[in-house]
Amino acid sequence: MTSAAIDVEKGQATTTNNEQSTIDSASQTASTAAVTAASEKLGRHDDDDAAPSSDGGNDEHDHEHDLRQTVTTRTTRSVAEALRALENFDTAPENARNWSNRTKWATVTTVALTAFVSTCGSTMAVPGIPYAMRDFGTTNEKVGILIAGCYVLGMGTGPFLFAPMSELYGRQPAYMLSQTLFVIFCMAASLAPNMPGLIILRFLCGCFGSVGPTLGVATCADMFIPQERGRPVSLYAIGPMMGPPLGSMFGYWIVFGGWRWLHWAITILGGVNWILLNFFARETFAPAIQKKFTYRVRNPPPADAGPLRRWLNDFKWMGAMVSADQAKTAFSSAFSRPPRLLFMNPVASISSVYYAYIFSILYLFVVALNKLFGRAPYNDPKLFSYLWPQATVGLSYTGMALGFFAAAMTAALYQDKIYKYMSKRNGDNGRPEYRLLLTQVGITLMPIGLFIFGWTAHAEVHWIAPMIGQVILSYGTMLAFNTLQAFLVDAFFPYSAAAVAGAVFVRSALACIISVFAPQMFSVMGWGWGGTFLGLVAATGIPLPTIMFKYGQRLRERFKFKG
Repeated sequence: MTSAAIDVEKGQATTTNNEQSTIDSASQTASTAAVTAASEKLGRHDDDDAAPSSDGGNDEHDHEHDLRQTVTTRTTRSVAEALRALENFDTAPENARNWSNRTKWATVTTVALTAFVSTCGSTMAVPGIPYAMRDFGTTNEKVGILIAGCYVLGMGTGPFLFAPMSELYGRQPAYMLSQTLFVIFCMAASLAPNMPGLIILRFLCGCFGSVGPTLGVATCADMFIPQERGRPVSLYAIGPMMGPPLGSMFGYWIVFGGWRWLHWAITILGGVNWILLNFFARETFAPAIQKKFTYRVRNPPPADAGPLRRWLNDFKWMGAMVSADQAKTAFSSAFSRPPRLLFMNPVASISSVYYAYIFSILYLFVVALNKLFGRAPYNDPKLFSYLWPQATVGLSYTGMALGFFAAAMTAALYQDKIYKYMSKRNGDNGRPEYRLLLTQVGITLMPIGLFIFGWTAHAEVHWIAPMIGQVILSYGTMLAFNTLQAFLVDAFFPYSAAAVAGAVFVRSALACIISVFAPQMFSVMGWGWGGTFLGLVAATGIPLPTIMFKYGQRLRERFKFKG
C-alpha cells in the first residue's frame, strides 16, 4: 500500500472518529451513570440475598434461596456487563454504523419510500383541482392552486417540530408519530366538506408528511461515514424527487374515479408505508440508541408480560432522554436550532436559498406542464398547448422522471469517488465542499434546460423537443439538489436534521409562492420568455458552487455552529 493511500485511510478514520466523538459526548455521561447505578443495584441485591433466613432448617427454603440468589446475581451481572459494553459504542453492534449492509439499506429504502409518499401526495391532488373547484363552487384559480400550495407550505412548517424532536428522542418516534397523523389527516381530506376545510387539511397533511423529506438524509448520515455517504444519500433522494412527477402521472389516471379518490390513494399509500416503518425502520440516532438500550436492560418487562405490555414498555425510555432539571435548556436549544442555523449561519443561509430555488422550479413545472400538454380543463387559452387527452397527459411527466433517475444514478456512482479523490489529492481528511463539484455541473445545466423548454414549446415544433429540455432541466435540478443536500449533512453533522429543516422551510415557502403565481407568469410572458426569465434567474447561481468551494471552509470555521 502506498503512503498516500495510508494517509487517506488515516484521514478517513480521523473524520469518522471526530463525528463519532461528537455523538458520544451527548450520552456518555448518561451511560456512565447507568453503569454506576447498575453496580450499586448489584451490590444491594447481594447484601439482601446474603441475609440469614428465619427458617434456616428448612431445606426446601434454602434451595429456593440459593436459586433466587443465583438468578439475581446472574441478572445484575449481565445488566452491568451490557451497560459497560455501551461505553465502547464505536464498536458496539447496536451502533447504526456497525449494522450489516442489508439492515442499513433496508432502512434507507424505507425512509426513501416515506419521502416518496409525502412528495407524491403534494402533486397527486393537482389533477383533481378543477373538479374540486367545480364541486365547491369556486372559480378563482389561485384558490384552487392552494390545494397543492398549502400542502407544500406545510412540508416546510413540520420540520421545525419534528427535526428537534428527532434530536431529543430519536428518529423513530418522529417517523412513527408524524406518519400516524399524516394518514389520519389524509383520510380527513378525502372527506372534506368545503374548499377552506380541504385547504386546511392539506396544510396539516403536508406538515405531518414532512418527516420523510427532512429526516431521510440525517438517517443516512447516522448509518454511513462521510466517505461512504454519497451513495446512500443519492439513492435516498430518488424518493422525494420522484414523488412529484409520479404523483402527477398517476393522478391523471386516478382522477377518473373522482377527485376524492386522489386523497384516498394518498391515505392508502401512507397506511402501507406506516406498516413498513414498523417492520423495517430502526432507530439510527446514536444518543437515542444508547438511552433506549440502557433503559431496556435496567427495566425489563415482567416475564409474564404480554406482547402489548412489552411494546408499551419500549416507549418508556423516552422519559429518560431529557432529565427534568435540564428539560427547559434542552428543549429551547433543540427547537431554536433550525432557525438559528438558517438565519445566523451564512453557509446554511446561502445553501438553503439556492436549494429552495432548485426545488421551487420543480413544483412550478409540475403545475405548469398540464397547461402545455393537456386540454380543458387544464390548458390555458392564452398559451399554446399540445392538447393531449387526460388519459395521456400524465405521460408528459416522463421526461422529468427520467432526468431525476439518471441524475440520481450519476450522483450515486461518482459522488463518493470524487470525495475520496479530492481528499487524496489535497492530503486532508475530506471536506463537505468536495460535494459541490457535482453541484456545479447540475446548476450549469439548469438554465440550458429552461431555455430549450421555453423556446421549443410551439406549434411548429414536435413535443419531443420541450420534453428534451425537460430532461436536461430535471437532470441538472436533481444533481444540484442531491449534492447540496449531502453538503448540508456533512457541514453540520450531527445537527444535519436541523440544517435540512431550515432548508426545507425556505424551499417549501418559495415553492408555495411560485406554484401559485408563476402559472400566471407564463400566461403573460408566454412559454419562450417565461422560460428565458427563469433561465436567467437560474444562471445567476452558476458561480455559487465555485465560491462556496473556495471560501466555504473559512466561513464554516468563522461561524462554527456548536448546537
